[in-house]
Amino acid sequence: MKKMIRSCKIMLIIALLITIAPWGENRAEAWVGMPMDKLHVNGKNLVNSNNQPVVMSGWHQPSGAYWTYQNSNYYLNLHGNNRHAATLAYLKDITDTFTSTSPKYGSSHGWNMNQIRLFIDREDMGDVAAGTYNFAGLQTVTQNVIIPYIQYAKTKGVYVTLGLDFTLKDDQGTTAANLQKFNQIWGYLAERPEIKSADNVHFELINEPIKSYANGHWGGYNGENDFVDHWNDLRNFQNSIISTIRSKGADNVIWAAGLGYNQFYSLTASHPLTDPLNNYGYAVHWYPGYGAYDNFSILQDQWNTNVKAAADKYPINITEVTWFKKKAGDSAYWDLFNGSNEGFGSNTKTIFNASGNVSIAAHMNGFILGEGQRSSFADPTAGLKWDGDASRSAMGRFLFNWYYERAQSYPNGGTPSSGLISGTTYKIVARHSGKVIDIPGGQNENNLQLQQWSDLGGNPQKWVLNQLAGGNYTLTSVNSPDKVIDIRNGTNNNGEVVQLMSNLNTSAQHFKVNDLGNGYWSIINVSSNKAIEVTASSTADGAKLQQNDFTNATNQQWKFIAVNN
Repeated sequence: MKKMIRSCKIMLIIALLITIAPWGENRAEAWVGMPMDKLHVNGKNLVNSNNQPVVMSGWHQPSGAYWTYQNSNYYLNLHGNNRHAATLAYLKDITDTFTSTSPKYGSSHGWNMNQIRLFIDREDMGDVAAGTYNFAGLQTVTQNVIIPYIQYAKTKGVYVTLGLDFTLKDDQGTTAANLQKFNQIWGYLAERPEIKSADNVHFELINEPIKSYANGHWGGYNGENDFVDHWNDLRNFQNSIISTIRSKGADNVIWAAGLGYNQFYSLTASHPLTDPLNNYGYAVHWYPGYGAYDNFSILQDQWNTNVKAAADKYPINITEVTWFKKKAGDSAYWDLFNGSNEGFGSNTKTIFNASGNVSIAAHMNGFILGEGQRSSFADPTAGLKWDGDASRSAMGRFLFNWYYERAQSYPNGGTPSSGLISGTTYKIVARHSGKVIDIPGGQNENNLQLQQWSDLGGNPQKWVLNQLAGGNYTLTSVNSPDKVIDIRNGTNNNGEVVQLMSNLNTSAQHFKVNDLGNGYWSIINVSSNKAIEVTASSTADGAKLQQNDFTNATNQQWKFIAVNN
């Protein structure tokens, strides 16, 4: 963003979880059931070691005192007034909050974060624009805070997107002096053994380069006649940094910048970066104050014009996004954030869900949590910022619920299907209607779209739940024992038909069954990461089944009731 003005569960439960979702020896979790392994880029997606698409959900967090405990002495008092020890303790505490699945804020679920955008703060490394660059300070904070935090974050299943909180003099990003500093820093970080190729560490090259140099002037806003030349200058600048990182043998995922305030990416596909590993995506900033505010058509046009070319070919990481309603008396600067949950939040969700490859690090801790004893900026033990204040319509609870929804689609993610028994026959009841998944007319035909129907107790309404290796399931018809529930053609499309099909053991027939904690489960296809639902939330007999983005709506919630076969 434009720079802000400085002024232990009991063993029985553990045993149950292990029977449903086996843990690896060094498995770490950001929430119950979420496996963590090293991610890499494959085409337009960030993927895990099984090449399953992954999106990260998290928060932006600078490392300086102002952005952590701020004016509170709580952590300083605990750590002998050692600022770095206090900062590290704060980071651990807020990570515990954002990775805890225990019910919070009057809800039935907790947080489901697995990414922190961790910025090395100017308090330690100085600033380019101010002429106070301090490489020794960066080395010290890396040793005292960044490395031990990275190691702690891994135990919590959190990916660390590491970045640099520089401002650039006169908004000029691509100067030779800047390049020397970036290469020095990234060369150092990339060769540190605790960071180099670490399973949970990504690199964000530059924060908001704004302008680059071409044809005798500084520029780089989409629509300029020589925008391509400015893009090529930024491309050469970032290629140099990528070369430095890769020369150290580091294979970390790289998040590259766009021009402007991380806004403009239209030439990413036609003028790509040079990475010998092709292990990069783009870091994008996304704010109401970029001009859309609560207007969906403008926001969609901004995506289509500035970002879509990148999103169609590379994974996207939204490393800054904030919204809440600006009120009278607020700083004029807060116009950048002026959007509501009903407008900007919902519009953003629609666009990101449609793209399907967008990770998020919401800006920032202090716009998600309120202040308290431990921090006058964002207390890890506090409630959600401005929660319940309709005049603010702030993003905290929206993100809290959205991240929970996104977790249900995480590969083998969500909460394991505890209480369900492999090999058992169930009727599957839709929460919103009380009706069951049914084979129309009890037919034994391929490509037959499934429906909901009143519970008649017959075999066309009975399904055998069978667990596969890795914790996924098939749902086999009792009426047609050679057939299973299937997503037609294995597509990722919203609205795609849920049908009966011969068991081909394809991913279109494999599902995650996630406990929603309220007596119901979601059924998520492992290929599309979309949920089985009743179309249009209909309560009528004969309403068809389809797949759609998981939103936790009641037409996507299913009760599994064991029956005799």
